[in-house]
This record gives sequence, C-alpha cells and structure tokens, in this order.
Amino acid sequence: MTKVIILGALLLSSTSMQAQDSEAVSSFASSLSSLKNEIASNYHSSATVSPYYYRLLDPGVYNASAAKHVMTLSDNESSGDYRDQLNQSIDQSLLNLYLKEPSKVKYSNEHLEEEELVTAESPAEEVIPSTKVDDILTKELQETPATAIDDSIVDIGLKVEKPNFWTRKGEFSLQFSQNYFSDNWYKGGNNSQNLLSAIILEANYDDTKRIKWENRLELRLGFMTTTSDTCHTFLTSNDKIDLTSKLGIKAKKSWYYTVSAEAKSQFMPGYKTNDRRRYSSFLSPLDVYLSIGMDFKPTLKNGNEFSLALLPVSYKMRYLRDHDENIHSVYNMIGKDVTHDIGSKIEMNSKLKLAKDFFWKSRFYFFTAYDYAEGEWENSFQYQFSKYISAEVFTLWRFDDNRDRKYYDDNLGYFQFKEYFTLGLTYAF
Repeated sequence: MTKVIILGALLLSSTSMQAQDSEAVSSFASSLSSLKNEIASNYHSSATVSPYYYRLLDPGVYNASAAKHVMTLSDNESSGDYRDQLNQSIDQSLLNLYLKEPSKVKYSNEHLEEEELVTAESPAEEVIPSTKVDDILTKELQETPATAIDDSIVDIGLKVEKPNFWTRKGEFSLQFSQNYFSDNWYKGGNNSQNLLSAIILEANYDDTKRIKWENRLELRLGFMTTTSDTCHTFLTSNDKIDLTSKLGIKAKKSWYYTVSAEAKSQFMPGYKTNDRRRYSSFLSPLDVYLSIGMDFKPTLKNGNEFSLALLPVSYKMRYLRDHDENIHSVYNMIGKDVTHDIGSKIEMNSKLKLAKDFFWKSRFYFFTAYDYAEGEWENSFQYQFSKYISAEVFTLWRFDDNRDRKYYDDNLGYFQFKEYFTLGLTYAF
C-alpha cells in the first residue's frame, strides 16, 4: 500500500501543476508529501491518508465517472456539502490530466474491477525507503544501456547448422563354403571351395523438395575350385563391377524427370570348366548406358524402397578392350571394338521388408535397340541372423538374343539362369 502511495505522490506532481486552482489537489499534494517523508524515515509507519482522495493515487487510470461528472450540466454546481465539492475538484483535476497528458493514462477503471481486493489478512509487503529506491533505480539504469540489445551478443544456447542433404551407407559381405569327399566315397563327388565377397557403396542426395541424386557402386568377386577342372586352378563364380547414377527433378507427386547413367564390367577373365578359351575379361565388355525419361519413386513405410524408371530415349555403348577373337565372337562383334545403339530402357529397383530381419531385394532392367533385346532380373533374399551374420539366396535370369545361334539352348532358348546360396559375414556401415 505504501508503495502505491509513493507512486501516487510522484505522479501527482504533474497533475497538481496542471490544476493549481484546485484547493483539494494542493491540499492532498501537501499531505502526501509529508506522508512520503514520514514513510521514508520510518517505513514501518502506520500513517494513513483520507479515503476521499483515492482516485488521485493513480491518475494513470481513466475514471469514466470523473469525465461524466464534470461534463454533466447542473444548476446547483456550487451547492452541496464539502464531499460533493471535493469530488467535483478531484474530477476536474483528473479530466485536466486526461486532456493534457493522454499518454500517461494507461488503463481504465474496468481493469481495477478485475483486481483482487487487498485485505488485512494479505501478507505485508516490505516498504523500501525512497533513498534505497533511488539507489536501486540508479544502479539499474547504469547497468542497462538505453540502446537496443544486440542479438549477436546474447547466447541462448541455439546452434544453427547448414542442412546436410547427403546420406551415405555401405555394406560388406564375405561368404565361404567347402565340399570334400574321400576318394572311396560310395556316391562319388567333386571337392570344391567357394569364396564370395561383395561391397556396396551408396551416396544419395535428397533436398526433400525437388532434387534427388542417387549414386551406387556394386562390386562382387567370387572364386571356386573344382578337382574335375584340369585346365584351371580356380574359376570365377561371380564377377561384377556396376556403377549407376540417377538424377531426378520432381515433376508431380512421386514422379521425377530423370537422367540415368550406368557403367558395367568385370575384374577377372572368364573361363568355362576344362576350356582354355576366354569368354570375357576386364573391360571386355564395358557397357555404358545414358538414358532420359521419367522415374516413379513413391515414399514407402518401414524403410521399404521402390523405383520404376521409364526411359524411352536410351543410348548404349559396348566396348571390348581385349582383342581375343573368341570374346568378339561371343558378343557378336567380329572385327569391331565398339558398338553404338539407340533404343529404350526400363529399370526397376526395390527393397522390401517381408518380415523381421528378412529382406527381398530385386533389380530388373530391359533394353531394346528394336533389332535385339537384352534384360536381367535378379532377386536376393537375405536373412539377418545377427548384426554380422546373414544368409542369402541369389537368383539371376538373363535374356540376350544379340548372340550367335550356337549359344541358343534347346530348353532355355536365349534365356540364362544363375543361382547360389551363401552364409557368412555381413557388415553394414
């Protein structure tokens, strides 16, 4: 309460200047001044002030009854008792403030009606002497500059980082198998050892709005030994170099305008059992595809992935680095090292989670130059026993009618098939 009285006295100084002709205001200002001095000297004083002056305690509150009272026409304005004349003077003083200093009027009496009533049971509030109030205000003004606060020097613990739209991942696997039969094994058999290694690296860019750029490198190399092969110590069971890159710009929903590039070859020379002729070798062949079209790539749940690229304009280059005549004969390129074809291509890639730790990966492509066609469909079913142990069943169907008729099979035609089962080490990073 005493804080309010001190505030009222300070604010009243401007009001009394504007209404010097009001005897009530001058008298009240004098009494408040003496009351302020008494409180400052002994802030536990029980001094009080007349309740008739309560509206002058806070002239920053607009009192609607004051304006109504002053602006109401009355024939008996000078009549009435002391209380009526006092109210008239107080109302006139408040109205002078409202008109001359409207910026000092911050609230209305409606706000006061919502405030809680202070009673004798309310906890007493410590009164601070005016000398201490001045010291506190002076210290705060010195410590707080008047200029605006520079946000650059305020540490709010917020760390802003440039978004990284790249995701990188890889997978390495190493599988081994062995078969051994004694010379007198009653059913006979062929001793063999198999080793298969694979590494898959991916670096993908996705800004989540318009651009997707997918890059994938797949390397596979496997060896096997057979005692029945008298020409070779070992043969390659799996040999693959496959680098793909696909850039997509969003067209609508799950559709992207796409430019696709792919390069395929192998590491080691390829032989058949008991045959010393080479059927393939490093960069023989090297197949390069450049394609333009549309890619349908919906967003699936549970980490599932699907992509179907329709590429009506596709360029294919086949290059044979090896000058072996048998390799040129196998790929129908007698007397040629390079061929160029224009056609169309379809690519499909998917990864589906069939059950917990059981995945199905599938890849399909079909290219046609309209005078021949080639395509592959590979499927991999992988079960992850633990973080490092997995089993895989791999199948690959291939079709290629751009070959000499001697490679035609009476049962499969121009189709070819390959399958293997492995169990071994797998590490994802």
